[in-house]
Amino acid sequence: MINVIGDNVIFLSFLFIILSFFFYTIAFFKRSNLFSSIGKRSLLSVLILLTVSIVLIEFQLITKDYTNLYVARNVSNDLNSIFSATSLWAGQAGSLLLWTWILSIYIFIENKKSLDQLIPISKIAGTFTLSFFIFLITFIENPFEINSQVIDNGRGLNPILQNIYMSIHPLSLYLGYIGITIPFCFATASIISKDKSNKWIIESKKWTYFSWTFLSIGLLLGSRWAYLELGWGGYWAWDPVENVALMPWLLLTAFIHSSYAQESKNVLRRWNLLLIFLAFFLTIFGTFITRSGLISSVHSFAQSSIGDYFMIFIFSIIIFSSLIYYKNKIYIESDREIKALSSKENFFVFNNILFLVITITVLIGTIFPIISEFFTGKRILVGPSFYDLVNFPNVLLLILLMTFAPFLPWERGNIRPVLKYLKIPLLLSTLISIFIFYQFNSIKISMVFLICLLPLFSIIKELMIDIKLKNNFFKEKFRRYCSFIIHFGVIIMIMGVSFSSNFEKKYDLTLNEGDEVYVDKLLLKLNYIYDKETEAKNILGANISLTDQKKVFNLFPEQNLYKYEGNREINRETEVAIRSTFIKDYYLILVDKNFEGSLNLKLYINPLVSFLWIGSLISILGGFLLLVRRN
Repeated sequence: MINVIGDNVIFLSFLFIILSFFFYTIAFFKRSNLFSSIGKRSLLSVLILLTVSIVLIEFQLITKDYTNLYVARNVSNDLNSIFSATSLWAGQAGSLLLWTWILSIYIFIENKKSLDQLIPISKIAGTFTLSFFIFLITFIENPFEINSQVIDNGRGLNPILQNIYMSIHPLSLYLGYIGITIPFCFATASIISKDKSNKWIIESKKWTYFSWTFLSIGLLLGSRWAYLELGWGGYWAWDPVENVALMPWLLLTAFIHSSYAQESKNVLRRWNLLLIFLAFFLTIFGTFITRSGLISSVHSFAQSSIGDYFMIFIFSIIIFSSLIYYKNKIYIESDREIKALSSKENFFVFNNILFLVITITVLIGTIFPIISEFFTGKRILVGPSFYDLVNFPNVLLLILLMTFAPFLPWERGNIRPVLKYLKIPLLLSTLISIFIFYQFNSIKISMVFLICLLPLFSIIKELMIDIKLKNNFFKEKFRRYCSFIIHFGVIIMIMGVSFSSNFEKKYDLTLNEGDEVYVDKLLLKLNYIYDKETEAKNILGANISLTDQKKVFNLFPEQNLYKYEGNREINRETEVAIRSTFIKDYYLILVDKNFEGSLNLKLYINPLVSFLWIGSLISILGGFLLLVRRN
């Protein structure tokens, strides 16, 4: 019964979104407030209907109603209520329903009076996008499809997704991903209406801060999940699904900087339109390649005909964007030209170019296996070394820009006062980097610390000056210091990534019960091996004591073998044991048990991983502060 109700509710939402699109289109051509009001009410009906469908599917997931095919594929009797509820975004149909519901909320609340002339067009773009997603859940991937078999237990949630970080990670990414739609709609409306003001930039500001912040949270949670759950010793492997979340984040970061230049000095208008269009395109493209079966990933969706519809939608976006750009290109020029090479706005151009280069690099690496298979019949994977080699110098250049740009003047191109201002930060950074080289004998790490510490010390110097002058900088320079907080966090994160990736140590061990071994000044002892069984899985685990400078810690690495396949045919899961300190992480993996009864183990010693988590949290804090500021 619930399946029938849910199916009808989604179908009704499809009818109402078509009506909303139709009436907003009429309102634009007729310039009629009446038709616009009808379009808004139709959109409200869509939001209500999709909310009802979300409530219904969640009820079925939590109560484990196996008459629903989606429920049968994604939950099981042993799954707790939290993971049952979050399995809404574990499969294709459920995650599309969630995406559609969030998008309907965003489009409905995007209705500013200050944008009266832009609202009808932005609503047309928004309802057209929403129509596409409602079409998918109505006719292609219906979450209320009835299960033809009578079963008393579902197939279950993929074991590696049964992690609290992974429960929140997709939702956070969706909140960020989908939020990019609204600036895209504003940008589209600005071009079509030939509006040369900065209204669309001003109204997009909160949405871009919001999207950037939640994409940052999603990337952080995804890295933490990979670190804890996948059992390979790291937090980022340039996996295709990781990449498609990173690319819009990169372009949004560039857009936030560039839009500040347009808002302040009426420059970089074309850049901003390009960046927001590309960011929106990459959210749709990323959704396409993770749902079409074109790429292999530990958390992509199965191959599906849904990819064909995404291709049509993507080509529609490209053709539409190209046409409106060509038709209105004389109206999207900036009011001013950049006159000085060393002006703040020109540094924003360099910033945009570097972010675009990094994004293109990640895009090429992500789709290269698809391209190679098309031309050669063989899927050639691109490894982390490719990304590191190409992006490392670009990231360092971005940090250098981060050092100079905040202190450069608009329009005028005098860089000498900035160089004079940075003398003390440069001296301190140089001394510390020399010490780092002396300690670790690595030119690469010394260079990273030199370039990273320079903006850190420059930020600290400005803060000290403001405190000395008793400036009310949290009020007068709130936006500036929010950006400093974000920069500070990003730099700390980069230092952690550089250090942990270059000085990671890895050891393969084989131990019997009672065995002791010294590794890197550590004493490891396998105290005992244990086997446990639950309703869902068989557990092989070990109690291993780790002695570090007379401090003893007990670690419990495990291997879980599930009794059912899980919804991606993965039935083995590793529970790593981690002893985290501020300086380093001891990361222990139980690989397997050999025929002699001894355990094969891997030990990773990862230095300064804490900098990654701390830096990310600092940046996210800065994003939230920007989000709550009044203007």
